[in-house]
Amino acid sequence: MTLNLKLTVKSPYFWLFFLATINLLIALFFVRYPLMLNGDAPSYLAAMQLIQGQDYDRNFLGEQTELMLKTRILTTPLMLYSSILAGWFFGGEYQGLFFINLIFYFLIIWVFYELVKTVYGDQRVALIASVLFFTNYCLINYGITYRTDLGGWFFFILAMFLAIKYFNNPKNKKFFYLSILASSVGVLFKEYGALGMAPLGLLILFLPWSWWQKVKKLIITVILFSILPAWYYIFVYLKFGFSYLDRYLYAVEATIYNTQQPDINWSIILLIKVLGWLFLIGWPIFFYGLYQEYKNFNSQRFKILLALLPASLAFLIWPGLTQRIAFIFVPLLSMVSAFGLSKLKDKYVIILLLLIYAAINYLIRNASLSWDLLKIVNF
Repeated sequence: MTLNLKLTVKSPYFWLFFLATINLLIALFFVRYPLMLNGDAPSYLAAMQLIQGQDYDRNFLGEQTELMLKTRILTTPLMLYSSILAGWFFGGEYQGLFFINLIFYFLIIWVFYELVKTVYGDQRVALIASVLFFTNYCLINYGITYRTDLGGWFFFILAMFLAIKYFNNPKNKKFFYLSILASSVGVLFKEYGALGMAPLGLLILFLPWSWWQKVKKLIITVILFSILPAWYYIFVYLKFGFSYLDRYLYAVEATIYNTQQPDINWSIILLIKVLGWLFLIGWPIFFYGLYQEYKNFNSQRFKILLALLPASLAFLIWPGLTQRIAFIFVPLLSMVSAFGLSKLKDKYVIILLLLIYAAINYLIRNASLSWDLLKIVNF
């Protein structure tokens, strides 16, 4: 038994999930923001009540309430239904939503660890990257909470992982189909889920095939991916007269033309602020990681990282800029940063930098809440 305990403690998976659990407890009992019913939470509750035929608050957004509910039903159906199902066992829709996010929290950390290990072939890099990833304040604030982003993020990373597995071994076609399936299902949890198709498509272009083979594969990819979401979007349009174009135009109106929220309108200054807050002290580490990537250049790894870049920057095409939407960039930032940290010889320096990074991410939400309260009091 003593031997088994020693082997367990030496396992990277033990430390991965042990640290992830500590991070979760800190998020829930120190940061505490994840358990607050604010932001988008009321709209998801109303959407779940609507599709169950129950009474719901019809005026939480005034005239925009019905439009918002159609948006939720269009973009997050599988998250809504899975939360309703879980809610039957845990006492309500909010509890069900939180439980589903709790499952996705551990799943996304595990899959991200496997993704990094596949790219770098190093458990140490994978563990460091995972710590940078799950202690990021966006995952704490917007993932482990009463929102639906975490499901989309999970399927985004899962699809990327499977696409990389396929790229490394094109003869194993199951990873090709599984990557498409992950994106096709994931987009019905949240739009982020569809982004995994971009890395798959680019990695196909990097394969040593003829152009005609690549074109055929890309056409098959698009067709297979489109079947499930296209069917559902047609269903929603026929039932509610609401399409994804309507959803995008609504987002444009709610951000670019919204005088009530000028702080999320697209601008270069806002982009700098969003990216600065997104990774904070991690940016110097990231640039050191880029230097190490250059110094230890690997052609296969370079192609993979290059294929991940467009999807990671897809938040730039959305009309509103927020850290929550930009979180899709964090996986790539964490990977490169972890590679840089792994090149440091002193493990205690690595641990210290990770502790500082995590502490700042834990404190940033409490600091921002205090600042918001101060503004309210002064007003």
